[in-house]
Amino acid sequence: MSAADKPRSAGARRPLASPDPSAIPSPGVSPVLSASSPRPLRLAALLAALLAARPASAHEFRPAVLVLDESEGGRLDGRLELPPEPDARDLVVELPAHCRPLPAPPGRLRADCGPDGVRGELVVRNLDRGELIVRLRRHGAGLQTMVVRPGEDTIPLAPVEGPPPGYLPLGVEHILGGADHLLFVAGLALLVRPALRLAGALTAFTAAHSLTLALAALGLLALPQPPVEACIAVSLILLARALARRERPSAAAAWRLAAACGLLHGLGFAGALADIGLPRDAAVPALLAFNAGVELGQLLAAAVVLALAALARRALAAAPARLAAPLSALPALALGGLAVAWTLERVLAFWSPA
Repeated sequence: MSAADKPRSAGARRPLASPDPSAIPSPGVSPVLSASSPRPLRLAALLAALLAARPASAHEFRPAVLVLDESEGGRLDGRLELPPEPDARDLVVELPAHCRPLPAPPGRLRADCGPDGVRGELVVRNLDRGELIVRLRRHGAGLQTMVVRPGEDTIPLAPVEGPPPGYLPLGVEHILGGADHLLFVAGLALLVRPALRLAGALTAFTAAHSLTLALAALGLLALPQPPVEACIAVSLILLARALARRERPSAAAAWRLAAACGLLHGLGFAGALADIGLPRDAAVPALLAFNAGVELGQLLAAAVVLALAALARRALAAAPARLAAPLSALPALALGGLAVAWTLERVLAFWSPA
């Protein structure tokens, strides 16, 4: 039974109609933090004229984020940060029923959860897509990070052992949603032959982006994200050029290309992971789980591309010669066109208001 279908008992949990800072909900009503309005979408005017839809950022990952800070005595202060999607405004998060609501300004939540602090479960309503990242900073116990996915309507607030749940599927989802990272893996699979040489290039790519992801996520390396995203798009232009020229790089050349581009893509992953955050007491396990998810998604994508490439080669072999050459050039042309558009968009974003 979903959260929306669950019956509510009178006086258990009731959403507030509007965030009136002077209104104090009646006793027994659980505090509710709901969205007010999404941040405006930003779109480059030039690319809007060139493209039907704005191309997605390589590693854009903007989940909803709920930040809860618990102070001494069980006092709780919270805020809800939303992605720009219009339907995100319907998201509602309810605290456990024993937490007594306190007056709070619009967009914030304040409550008194008593000497035992916040415990039990949070209730999430209207999380139809994307993720909700909950960052609960307990008094005297550090930061606890939890990931809520669509279909989940409760969040247990008890500390968990081992890698924080949700980071591995987040890694898989992020790589499968990162258009230009997937295109780089696809282009590499089409460019490098034979299979053993491709495996070495993919290993170099994995090792390189794992290194920069770890360094950046742990705070040991920091670079501004817009130039990184622009350089990632440029790496796709270089790959498209090699495909168009039908190059067959040596093992060493393929390794160098994949490793150099992997360093850039790892910084892009780190920018996305920064939006999620790493739990202070389990940063390394969470990082490893996220990176493992990225690798699982990457291997899945490479396998699909190789299978489709084999089918395409069979179809081209049976096609007339006058059609085979133009059709075989389509992957390089499509990759190059998208890469140029992304490069322009990201360079123009240097001067766009934040």
